[in-house]
Amino acid sequence: NHLLFRTLSSGINAEYGGYMVTLVKEHSALPASAYTVDLYDESGIAAYKNHDKESSAEAPAPIHSVTVNHPGVSKEGLPIQTEFIVMVASLLVWWGANSVKAKISE
Repeated sequence: NHLLFRTLSSGINAEYGGYMVTLVKEHSALPASAYTVDLYDESGIAAYKNHDKESSAEAPAPIHSVTVNHPGVSKEGLPIQTEFIVMVASLLVWWGANSVKAKISE
């Protein structure tokens, strides 16, 4: 999982003063699966960084693990772009108005 997630120091909220977990890859490149995110305290983070750097055999135990279910990326929206729909609707309105104007002018 360390290839997909990375730990950042939280600088957003000084009161919280903890860590955030963020995705390393783009959302569209993340395959559908259930991912386990291990949570560590301050000493656990330091031990994990040493474990990751030195590639030691035994990883430190997390204080808690969270499973994140990612169903995959789905394409949302219509199969054609909305700009095309607006253009066609505008042309139909213009054609209809022009037809009515031509009938009135006769």
